[in-house]
Amino acid sequence: MKNRIAIILLSLLVFGCTEDFETININPNFPASAQPELLLPGIQREMAYNWGDQGWEEGFTVVQYAARLQFTSGDIYNWSPSNDPYGDAYASLRDVENIIRDTRENPDAQNYYGVALVMKSWIYSYLTEAYGDVPYSEATQGISDGNVRPVFDAQQVIYDGILADLETANTVLTGTDNISGDIFYGGDVLKWRKFANSLRLRLLMRISDVDNAKAVAGMTQIASNLSTFPIFESNADMALVQWNSDNPQSKYDTRSGSFDEVRLSLTLETRLKELNDTRLVVFAQPTSASGKGIYSDNFDDYVGMPNGLDDEAALGYSPTGNPDESGSNFISRLGILLACRACNPEEASPTASQTIIMSYSELQFILAEAREKGWITLGETAEFYENGIRASFEYYTERVSSGGWTEIAAAMQNTDLDAYLAQVQVALTGSSAEKLGKIALQKWISLFYTGFEGWSDWRRTNMPEVIPGPDAVNGGQVPVRFQYPNAVKATNEENYNAAVQRMGGDDINTKLWWDVD
Repeated sequence: MKNRIAIILLSLLVFGCTEDFETININPNFPASAQPELLLPGIQREMAYNWGDQGWEEGFTVVQYAARLQFTSGDIYNWSPSNDPYGDAYASLRDVENIIRDTRENPDAQNYYGVALVMKSWIYSYLTEAYGDVPYSEATQGISDGNVRPVFDAQQVIYDGILADLETANTVLTGTDNISGDIFYGGDVLKWRKFANSLRLRLLMRISDVDNAKAVAGMTQIASNLSTFPIFESNADMALVQWNSDNPQSKYDTRSGSFDEVRLSLTLETRLKELNDTRLVVFAQPTSASGKGIYSDNFDDYVGMPNGLDDEAALGYSPTGNPDESGSNFISRLGILLACRACNPEEASPTASQTIIMSYSELQFILAEAREKGWITLGETAEFYENGIRASFEYYTERVSSGGWTEIAAAMQNTDLDAYLAQVQVALTGSSAEKLGKIALQKWISLFYTGFEGWSDWRRTNMPEVIPGPDAVNGGQVPVRFQYPNAVKATNEENYNAAVQRMGGDDINTKLWWDVD
């Protein structure tokens, strides 16, 4: 928490700049650079917390994994300008730039250089998918030349830079494991290369509707030469943070009221029950009214609520329509995997929940879509699709087992995945459009609590369907971006205005460059 407060204060200094910025920004008591092994874990930890927090908020509600029982403004699209992830991201990017500056020309530090390029690429993809055009080419020049009013680069330029950096990272990362302080992969260089190329596939898919030639060329380059461009091969390769007792999963130490404000969405409940999908017992808990604790073998004990209710309607919502059966006791909490110790003191775990940056399951669905569309010749669509489903089930089986929740683990272990895959709603049959719809649905399920990646993918595909709730504002439109922070408007007005004019407005309904559907 102290680290996060320090970073926020640093962010306020940067974005609340004055004419004396350069003098203020040069502190004679601290060195101009730091060893990369000291900077790297702080960057990773801060951005993983931010990614997880964003997953808990807009990531859950916009595409309806969860709904809000209280403080429902976000769920009804009454959004305000947001400094999150803007502030934390640029604070972390300054440290990333320090690593790049100090390692780029050092032959003994090329692995740190490669890792820094991957972190830079992921953070910028996170930023640009939140806001659209953002400072990129000049963003961290304040470190060296005092440029505290950077231009906002067009999103296409940012993606070109990100994709080029990821390709460079794959090249400069060598076979020698000499990275310290790495909380993503423990210094495993091959896994960093796999993350670089898998992330590149995610972003190539993101731009596929607006720059298809570049997307297909990049996917073909990777898929046709996996020895040169290795990608995730199993759940063991996923990009994630494993928390520990000193740094627990982000919701473990929250107050119970904050945890209980977020409940199972009726949308997720309905879709999982229609598929007889046992991931429901991981993603949610039985209602308190059922008296079943953290697990029930009866799906009827898991009950969601609609998204997009105002505060009064949400607090008074009754799944049965009976006012005597309304309120929090009749709506499922989110699963024990994410629970806080204040709300489940005997059962909650500080370490079982990991913060997923990118999963093997997601990659398999990306490959399934690319193969179905004929953009790659590697493998078969059905193989990738089934791999993605199996990997998601296997991941959650392992996580609940690690938490010691034996009944939930047994329910997952006993799931007949062959039977699950054979269901009409799941089996990859039908027209190409129907197959792509099934891929999108299963990908959406697998992206549960993966930052706001589910929202990003929905913006690209419009699948699966998101229906705004009954009390939604914003003209009943699902938001497609964040508004820039107010501090940016105040301190970098000229460049802010240029970006807004180019994009078509600083509005939550302004579509991003790649969002063309």
